[in-house]
Amino acid sequence: MTVFRLKSVASLERIVPHFVGGCFALAYAWHISQTQYVKTGLQFIAPLFIIMVVHLAWLLIRRENKAGFSILVYLRCAKTCAGIVLFVGVASLLAPMPAESNVGVFGQIGDALSGIFAVIVCLFILAIVVSLPALAVYAVFKVLVLVWALLRPGQSDGKDTRLWDAGSLVAGAVLICASSLEGVPNAYTFATNGKATATHYVSVSPEKVWAAMQTATAPSFPLPEILHIFPQPVDVVIDEGTGLHAKRVVKIKGRPGEGLLSMQVVESTDRRAVFKVLSDTSPTGRWIAHRYLIYDLSPEAGGTRLSVTLEYDRKLAPSWFFDPAMKVAGYLAMDVLARDTKIRAERL
Repeated sequence: MTVFRLKSVASLERIVPHFVGGCFALAYAWHISQTQYVKTGLQFIAPLFIIMVVHLAWLLIRRENKAGFSILVYLRCAKTCAGIVLFVGVASLLAPMPAESNVGVFGQIGDALSGIFAVIVCLFILAIVVSLPALAVYAVFKVLVLVWALLRPGQSDGKDTRLWDAGSLVAGAVLICASSLEGVPNAYTFATNGKATATHYVSVSPEKVWAAMQTATAPSFPLPEILHIFPQPVDVVIDEGTGLHAKRVVKIKGRPGEGLLSMQVVESTDRRAVFKVLSDTSPTGRWIAHRYLIYDLSPEAGGTRLSVTLEYDRKLAPSWFFDPAMKVAGYLAMDVLARDTKIRAERL
C-alpha cells in the first residue's frame, strides 16, 4: 500500500508542472485574444515561453537542474503542448459555439460562454503551432548535446555543462521571443499575399462550362473531411451571373457564427471571369482576407481546361505555419468549386 501511495504521489508530481504550464499558457492566450495582438505571434508563439518558464521553475524548485536539464525542459514543454492539443481539440468538438449558443434550454448558458468558446478554435491552432517549435528546439538541442559529448568526452557532467544548459535555454527563449513579435505593429512581418489554384479537365466545350458558371450551387458531392471544420456556404443570396459588374453574395455559416461574402465581376471575357471581393463578414474573414476569385477557361482537344484561383491576404502569424496551411485550405476550397462546375457543365 505504501509503495502504491508513493507511486501515486510521484505521478501527481509529474503532472503538476504540465497542468500549471498549460493553464497559464491558455489563460495568457485568452487575454491576448481580447487585444489587437490576437492575430500575431504573441498569440500563437509566446505561450511556449510561459510553458518553458514554468518547467524551468519546477526543476529549480525540485533541485533537478543537473547536467542536461535544458533537454529535459524542452522535452517537458513538448509534452505539455501535446496535452494542450488534445484538451483543446476535444473541447472544440464538444463545446457550444456562438452560432449554437441560443439553442434550447441552454440559451442563457450559451450566451454567457460564447465569448470564451469563440476562441477555442484559435487555441487549437495555437496548441499545434506551439508544439512544432517545441519539438524542433528539443531535437536541435538534443543533437547539439550529442555533438558536445563527442567533442569533449568525459566532461559532460561538470559545471561547464550546466552553464551550456543555461545558455541553450537563453538561446531558445530569445528565439521564441523574437518569433512572438511577428505581426506586431512596428515590429516585423512577412509577405501576407497568397494564391491557391485548382485545375480540372472538363469534357465539354468552353461555352458549356461558361454556361455552368452562371449560377452558384451547393456541391452535389461529399466535401473533403478537412473542410468540415471550416464554415461552409449555405445559401446564395444574390446571383447575377458572370457578366461585367454582376454581383454574387454568398451566406457562409459555421460553428463560430455566420456572415456574407459579397463579390462583383470586374473582368469578364469569353474565357475569363474575375470576381472582386467587396466585403466579407463571414467567420473565415477573421483569418483570411479574400481578394479575388478567378475562373479561367482554356480550350483543349475534346474539352476545356478549367482553373479556379483564389487570391488572398493572410491575417495570422507566424507565416511559417499559416502560409502553407492557408494555401492547402485554399486549394481544397477551389478544388470544390472547380469540381462542381465540371460536374454541372458535363450534365448540360
